[in-house]
Amino acid sequence: MYYSINNNYIFHKMNKHAILFETIVKGNTKELIRASELRRKIMHGLNFKNNMYDECVEYLDLLNDFMKPNTMSKKPVLFVWNNKSSSCWQFEKLHILSLLSHWAHDKAVSLEPSEAKHYFASSVGYEMESLKCLNNYLWKDTDIAIMPIVQDRYHIARALIYASDYYFNMYSFKECLPPIKKSFQLLEIASRIWKKIDYGNLKEREALLYRQMALKLEDDKSGEKVALLSKAKELFTNEEIVKDYEMWKQQNDSVYYQVEETSQTISLISLEDSFQCLLNIVTPN
Repeated sequence: MYYSINNNYIFHKMNKHAILFETIVKGNTKELIRASELRRKIMHGLNFKNNMYDECVEYLDLLNDFMKPNTMSKKPVLFVWNNKSSSCWQFEKLHILSLLSHWAHDKAVSLEPSEAKHYFASSVGYEMESLKCLNNYLWKDTDIAIMPIVQDRYHIARALIYASDYYFNMYSFKECLPPIKKSFQLLEIASRIWKKIDYGNLKEREALLYRQMALKLEDDKSGEKVALLSKAKELFTNEEIVKDYEMWKQQNDSVYYQVEETSQTISLISLEDSFQCLLNIVTPN
């Protein structure tokens, strides 16, 4: 099962008034009107929980053009998200990037594994871009500064969660040890970076990892296979785990008579190595 991050704080109490960029910024009138239309569509989509990924991609491109240093303003703008307001354009960009990562992930989950890879990678990339955006967000009001979206750790955790699903997608395409191990490790370290997210899938990923560790062993290590599968079954049960456990339990009890124990443990990933994983995803060879 793929991950689902609750984004209700972004969706909550959306501001109803439209922002008309053509009255705020000096520039190409058609592009400014198009940006106003796109933002209005995105807000409408949020209220009805529709996936507005394509509109958001186009809007971000225009937003980046408006945020260039040589852009002239006609009057101040006020962006409102989650009942919090700011005149800073970085505040707007951060929310758009978070929506893009969320909607890219949703699109990926709806696709076959072979088609989903690009969108999982994109969801990671948008969170990485959010970290760059925060580096440019030099001054924040007190009520803004406590929001999760302006915390580095929040975006790092989200990037790691989406990266975990990137590797889980690889595992879904072809079940084997390396991708499920990486998926578990990234989700585990995310759970230690930002606590205020439900990490309910963590035990499932750990169980699937134990199963793959068991399946990798030679048949003459049936006692250790049973021990690993027993750990998996205690964490999470599905048809494959139960089937493998019962088969090897029967094999060991009737043929091998080995002690059901294992010294194998799951190694965890360092923060430095987890960042390298993120970079590998967003900048593939």
